Amino acid sequence: MKVKSICILGGGTSGFAMSAALARFNQLCGLDIDVRVVHSESIGSIGVGESTIVSINELLKYLGLEDSDWMKDCNATYKTSIRFEDFYKKGTHFHYPFGRIHEEQNTFEGVNQWFINKEVFPSTYTPERAAYYFVASTMLAEKNKLVDDSNYDLETNTAYHFDSHLFAKFLKLYSEDGGVEVIDDTFKSATLREDGSIKSLVCENGTYEADLFIDCSGFRSLLLGGVMGEEYVSYGDTLINNKVLRANVPYKRIEKELKNYTNCVALKNGWCWEIPLWDKMSVGYVHTNKFATEEEIEKEFFDHVGEVEYDIVEFKTGRYKRGWVKNVVAVGLSYGFVEPLESTGIATTLMNLFRVVECLSKREMTYTQIDRDLFNYDIPKNIDGFRSLVELHYYLSSRDESDYWKYLTEDISYDNLPFLKATGDSRTYYEGGNSNPASLFIVAGMNYSCFSKAFVMRKPNEAFNKNKREFENYVKELERNVERLPSTYKFLLKHIY
Repeated sequence: MKVKSICILGGGTSGFAMSAALARFNQLCGLDIDVRVVHSESIGSIGVGESTIVSINELLKYLGLEDSDWMKDCNATYKTSIRFEDFYKKGTHFHYPFGRIHEEQNTFEGVNQWFINKEVFPSTYTPERAAYYFVASTMLAEKNKLVDDSNYDLETNTAYHFDSHLFAKFLKLYSEDGGVEVIDDTFKSATLREDGSIKSLVCENGTYEADLFIDCSGFRSLLLGGVMGEEYVSYGDTLINNKVLRANVPYKRIEKELKNYTNCVALKNGWCWEIPLWDKMSVGYVHTNKFATEEEIEKEFFDHVGEVEYDIVEFKTGRYKRGWVKNVVAVGLSYGFVEPLESTGIATTLMNLFRVVECLSKREMTYTQIDRDLFNYDIPKNIDGFRSLVELHYYLSSRDESDYWKYLTEDISYDNLPFLKATGDSRTYYEGGNSNPASLFIVAGMNYSCFSKAFVMRKPNEAFNKNKREFENYVKELERNVERLPSTYKFLLKHIY
């Protein structure tokens, strides 16, 4: 099919990110594709997803945006890491930093050496220190400092926290400046062609035809799930969280509380995010009522963040079997969602978004079944991979003090285990060539091991003792070097605000 017109149903981050990318695509390629966004201001967007991973830089770079162009408008802050508190055991934490693994550790032997060292010297090679071993810039997150000199590449090693409503508003304006028509209307139904594809969207105030329809309608999935009736594949058997108590908390001591990482704190029946925006802290208790009442959940939330006014957001975990059916392609929550942990929501949105642009650009805005098949082959594998990554945080936990954690660690059989290899001599959680494998930090932070302790335990020799001393000195040097740097707050105040 030759695409001359595109209609996006739904705004929010996914809808306006898609329209902004298409506006930029039009500009860069000298095209005149008619792009329209139909969304309802009264419905709004879910607004969960203020924390990103480094893939957000692909969108910002593609749109030609510098940090100074948008961060101030979106109350944005820098994010260098994701910190997981009390997931392994209460009183512990570990980081998943965004920097590249040290070159000397970026090998099979270098990575696996950590798992040997931590058995020989468990008090030195602790889960909290695992990220330092692989990525020195982790110390920036641990000490809440920022720098943009030659020792740290701020552009490639950081993601962002931002107010998702403000970010969507910014992308909306960017889209309109790029020629996208934005219409405030409410979807009612769709008219179909003889082949089952969509001819037009019927809304309260008008009817909108297009060659291609992009579903960005959120969990409702009005086009892919609703009109096209695509089969849904649930993740709910292993990812049981389905609700969020969400609130905003004012800073009391902004320079200390405004961190350069997202903090995720495991609680009795789920976990709480702490996302530092420029003007406030966003908090949300991600949980299930499977083992607790809403009143008990509220008490846990208040015990953690104080008594606050909150709203409740319900979500479902899973994806549709196919993301592109006939002339409907889904981007964002309308296709699938893992859960808020690991900030995969916007990541999956961008993955779908750029694949759509790629498919349309291959043959001058013409796509055929092979393009749909490639999309439907690759995209599900990627989101299923995110599912497996998130599951690691639950089944590797050693917590057992509540029915929730007992259920996650004892009663669920996890079938999709690509990160846990234990065959012959190839016992590793690290895929060679990956400069930043998230699974490595989670496995090390959970104090799991790719080797049997019986085989790696040995009496420390001089080589082991030397490595231990060098590592301890290395950590002390990192601490000294980072202490002189400005706090995240002062850095943002100087460079952005």
